[in-house]
Amino acid sequence: MVNFRKKLWKITSEYIRKRDRGVCFTCGRYCEGQNYHAGHYIPSSICGINLRYDERNIHGQCYNCNINLGGFGAMYERKLLEVSGKEKVDELWEIKKQNGKWYQKDYQNKIEYYQNKLREL
Repeated sequence: MVNFRKKLWKITSEYIRKRDRGVCFTCGRYCEGQNYHAGHYIPSSICGINLRYDERNIHGQCYNCNINLGGFGAMYERKLLEVSGKEKVDELWEIKKQNGKWYQKDYQNKIEYYQNKLREL
């Protein structure tokens, strides 16, 4: 299962960074390469499997915001509320409450989903 998780995160991260075109969601700085990350609104350490690979919970972030500022949660939430609205942000917190268990097929389906999304960009 570890290989599927790594593969899924790699393609999810690639999709997010291409989708967001090098612009940090929280501070607006342009960055590229290893200084540009895919950062979670609800941190991956607590969000659970249902949000870990959910593009609504992940945006491009610079190294400083994602690593040095620990995700810059307050600004992330402010920006997410502006972009998506309170209803969508509340929906993410509701999804977090759900316990999920993924199987090999779930990972494979999500990998295929992001492969298709990348082709569309």
